[in-house]
Amino acid sequence: MALLIPENEEFLNSIRNQIVAIVEDYGAELVDIELVGRRNQSTLRIFLHKQPSIGLNLCEKISRDIADYLDITDPLAGKYRLEVTSPGLDRPLTTDSDFLRAKDRILKIVDHNGKILKGRLVEFSESVLYLKNPKNKEDAKQVKRQEIANATIEVEFKKRG
Repeated sequence: MALLIPENEEFLNSIRNQIVAIVEDYGAELVDIELVGRRNQSTLRIFLHKQPSIGLNLCEKISRDIADYLDITDPLAGKYRLEVTSPGLDRPLTTDSDFLRAKDRILKIVDHNGKILKGRLVEFSESVLYLKNPKNKEDAKQVKRQEIANATIEVEFKKRG
C-alpha cells in the first residue's frame, strides 16, 4: 500500500464518489484508490474487480471515463499518470470486501510471529477468518484478524483431463 499523506487522502476522498459511480456503471467494483509519487510526477492508481474477472478492454473503457472526469474537474495539479487495473493475486487482503471476493479461495496467511497458514476461506467475520485445510477437509481453523500480518490469495491450478 502507498504511504498515506493527509493531502492525498483528502484528494482521494474528494473524487472517490464520482469514481465509484463511473466504475459501477460498468458493473465493476472499486477495490482501492491510491496516489503515489511526487508532485508533477504522481500516479493515480485505481484498482477494480468484477466477477468472474475484469478484462483489459473494460479497464480501458473505465480508464477513459475516469480520465474525462479528471480532465473536466482538474483536481490534480501538474502532470500525473492514471493506472486502472485489477488488484492482482499478490495484493494483501485487508477489508471485508477483499475477504468476500476471496471466499472459497485458498489463502496464505502470515501472522505477526512469521507463522504461515494456508487454507480455503469458508467464512469470515469482522474479527475471525475460518479456513479449511486444503489437504484435510475435516480440519478447520480459526484465525483472528488482528493476528494477521499478511493475507493473500494462492494461485490454484486445475488439472487437465
